[in-house]
Amino acid sequence: MIRFIFAAVAAVAAVQPAWAWDKQANNYRVSVDADAKYAHVEADVWVEGNLLSLYSVQPTPQLPNGQAQFIERLEVRDLEGKPVALADKGEGDFELRGDRRVKLKYDVRLEHDRYDWPGGVEEVMYHTDEGIMSTGYALFLVPGDKMPGETRVEFRLPSGWQARTPWRPADGANAFVARSRRELVDNVFFLGSAQMDQFQSGGITLSLVLGKRYWPQRAVFREMLERQLQSYLAYFGRPPLQDRYLIVINQGDSGDGGAFMGSFSQFLRGDARPESRVMWGKVLAHELLHFWNGHSLVPANDKEEWFKEGVTDYLTVMTLARNRLIEHRHLVTWLENLSRAQTVARRAQGLKMPIRDAAGDKHNNWLLVYSGGSLAALAVDVELRRATGDKYGLQQVMQALFAEFAQPGKRYTLDDICRVAKATTGHDIAPLLKRIVADPAPFDMAPVFAGIGLQLETFTMLEHTAVAHPDAKAAERQRFIDMFGMPF
Repeated sequence: MIRFIFAAVAAVAAVQPAWAWDKQANNYRVSVDADAKYAHVEADVWVEGNLLSLYSVQPTPQLPNGQAQFIERLEVRDLEGKPVALADKGEGDFELRGDRRVKLKYDVRLEHDRYDWPGGVEEVMYHTDEGIMSTGYALFLVPGDKMPGETRVEFRLPSGWQARTPWRPADGANAFVARSRRELVDNVFFLGSAQMDQFQSGGITLSLVLGKRYWPQRAVFREMLERQLQSYLAYFGRPPLQDRYLIVINQGDSGDGGAFMGSFSQFLRGDARPESRVMWGKVLAHELLHFWNGHSLVPANDKEEWFKEGVTDYLTVMTLARNRLIEHRHLVTWLENLSRAQTVARRAQGLKMPIRDAAGDKHNNWLLVYSGGSLAALAVDVELRRATGDKYGLQQVMQALFAEFAQPGKRYTLDDICRVAKATTGHDIAPLLKRIVADPAPFDMAPVFAGIGLQLETFTMLEHTAVAHPDAKAAERQRFIDMFGMPF
């Protein structure tokens, strides 16, 4: 009987199910026409499940299927060359019989920048006179359920072009390896002749791709990036999950940017002058900080978008001030704007929801998401310092959160933030934090400002002024210096 059981087990193990992953890498080859109007994609990929998907599709009134409307002549065949039936489910999802390796062939019409997108073209695809900035979301049709194994990507490009990506180089020119589906699609890359400066700082390798307008200004970018990266590393106590990052910078009137898993795309309105660093530098530094808070520390859902965006904004401004990359007057204006923004959001816009609920329409409720989250960070930082005799502050909480939650697949909630803060500092921030982000009633910011030696004066909806408090204690004035690296 025992021999029979062992024989049966061995027989079952020897027969590998037809749907079992074949342990081979996935492969994509992207060929871009000389006029950069089309990208032709050929791939062989293991499809686990029954979907091929274009991820992060953004439907618009003009494009009900979002980026998927630019896919043409899609063909799927099995390894014997036989056609595989597809059902177009809309918005970039295609149903097929999967659990096997298939070959894909399709074209992508590269005209995404002719249309308006909710997050802007810098989060989709655009042309410059030096090439193409694209996201993986715009080009790669991938398995919709799971995508096991690594993926090799090879680009075949017009003469004089190079591929600048956040992925690790592979054998061959313009060839790279993405370690996961997310790393493949949730990133930007530049295909063209733009120049790149690559350096190491803050525990990461940074590749800075600059349009020709900005290449002569690369020293200004590099100084700011290196100083901010070193500050972020010191603040969080360890590098982010990814150790390679790509930044693509071109001129764009929006002046906006988009952060991805190991890269971000940035538009600047004008030149990168030190005098205007309070604008372009803050956006750039904010997006860079997302590699720690946003892509390593990831919220469980959009209820904590205020933490991802607002706390990031607070830490960005705080470190810029400490590094003397913004002037005192810019710091004070930003603090005053925290109060002003909440008044405008509640009274002018008529927003009634708690800050935690604002991310449902992030682009219209950004004053609550960003400024409301920054206010929460400032208030928590001040309260922790005041309650612990300035032994603990927000930094110790962020380091503890990072140690626990900066792990693949691990997510945090508001309750986790409060729990970790109490365990780390001994002080319960839950009443204060939940009052700010979970209660829609106006929050009195005057005591928070008083905690750093400031008096907040408000006259009209827009007239909000921070001045030195006449009764400020020495400890409160020192607290401001400890937090922002400069006296008020």
